[in-house]
Amino acid sequence: MIRGAFLLLMVVCAGGLWYVLSGAEGQAAARTSAIKLLGPSSTAPNPTAPVQISPSQNIQPPVAVITVPVHARAMPITRTSIGWIEPTARVIVRTRIDGTIVERHVRDGAEVAAGDLLFRLDDRELQAQIARGEAALVRDRAVLAKAQAALKRTQELLARSVSTQAQAEEAEAEVRIAAANVAASEAALAMERAKLGHTRITAPISGRAGVVQGDVGHVVRGSDLSGDGLVTITRMSPLQVSFSLPERDLPLLRAAFADPKDKGRARVLAGQDVQMSAEADLTFIDSSVDVSSGTILAKAVLNASNGLWPGQYVRIDLTLGTYPEAATVPLVALQAGGGGSYVYVVGPGDIVEMRPVEPLDTRNDEAVIAKGLNPGERVVVEGYARLREGSSIIEAALAPKPLAQSSRTAEVGPVRR
Repeated sequence: MIRGAFLLLMVVCAGGLWYVLSGAEGQAAARTSAIKLLGPSSTAPNPTAPVQISPSQNIQPPVAVITVPVHARAMPITRTSIGWIEPTARVIVRTRIDGTIVERHVRDGAEVAAGDLLFRLDDRELQAQIARGEAALVRDRAVLAKAQAALKRTQELLARSVSTQAQAEEAEAEVRIAAANVAASEAALAMERAKLGHTRITAPISGRAGVVQGDVGHVVRGSDLSGDGLVTITRMSPLQVSFSLPERDLPLLRAAFADPKDKGRARVLAGQDVQMSAEADLTFIDSSVDVSSGTILAKAVLNASNGLWPGQYVRIDLTLGTYPEAATVPLVALQAGGGGSYVYVVGPGDIVEMRPVEPLDTRNDEAVIAKGLNPGERVVVEGYARLREGSSIIEAALAPKPLAQSSRTAEVGPVRR
């Protein structure tokens, strides 16, 4: 049985070997016949051989772009900052004497004028003190008159040698004492009258009142300097804006501030509401740079408030001079790379060059270029995504239009399925 299985295995192996040899010979014969029939030129290409590309196949087609010329014109030097609106004056109204409020003539948020009566304190005690002071003054003046008369008689007696020199000197001293008492009484009376005037608390400036803290019946003290006082009055016109600029802009700020014709003009805008905007003039530059932030504080007075409010945050567009004949390009032409900013400049033969530039400032949608561009040169503003150094370009308006879908279908013909 084992011998029979071995013989069967030998037969199968011999048959497989015959099939392989006969297939290889058949394939070789078929290949030889095909070469004889088609000729040597129809030999199948060697897949390992390098692919040969003609020079015409290595040329990149022109990239359709839009270009604009570089212009040279005067451009304003502008800086943008975030600031806040401030009043030019804010006064906390306090009492200068102790007393009780008996009248209140101001309400929350009211418009007041300088000198308007705001509060009145109880003045009965002061009126009594003034009356007493007036009586004391009358008494002291009478004593002075008596002393002066006594001095006159003593001097007459001294002239007739009836009185002594010592008596005359004593009479003169009495006159001086009486005169001093009169002066003291007059000063005391003036002080009491001044206190009486302080019972009428008036507005020191014109403006808008804040929240009124004092009311009828409140006892107030002149020594209390804490808190918000009786009321705060804020001058609403003119307003000013405070803002900070980097230390590097200090020379521009100082130059603009020193210009007698134009001390720096600013446009103040609250949010996106154009109605809430105003023009302002630079009026103040701080005496030192803030070392913690590296900024300098400046202020500008608004020509009109236009709905702006103290404490409101605003954007400030400050004009600090003019760039004379500066090279300008659209902001979209400016590209950022690892080595800095650059633009695509169109050279001879419509070949682009990646040229590094030094931006100086931006204004609206334009960039002021300090170095790297000349007026009249063309820069790419659209279509630069497919550009590289040395790329050939064509203006988008001159680029050939793509064929219509129907034309492409007609040229290709129907698709066979």
